[in-house]
Amino acid sequence: MEFEVVEANQQVTRVRLWGRLDTPGVDRIETRLNATMAKGGHGILDLTEVTFLSSLGVRLLLGIAKMLDRRSSKLVLVAPQALVDETLRHSSLDEILPIARDLDGARALLAL
Repeated sequence: MEFEVVEANQQVTRVRLWGRLDTPGVDRIETRLNATMAKGGHGILDLTEVTFLSSLGVRLLLGIAKMLDRRSSKLVLVAPQALVDETLRHSSLDEILPIARDLDGARALLAL
């Protein structure tokens, strides 16, 4: 699992993730990703290239969402693959976090 910051300003931090968001993947990026998302604004996580999402990955996403919520910001997930989308729905995370089909949809959800 890896990630890169695509956009970072006071309004939004947009990050592209790729790989498996499983135990080794979360262990590899959790500290750095949390620090990145804590820098300011709303969060957009592009899940287009995430091929697997485990329960630990769900916990990571929830943790980021809670951190952002504490400062009145939101997290939007973008374009999860079918398997990842299924996990989000089975864990009911889709009822807590908005999921957009594309970047324009994510920006609309955040009113950016």
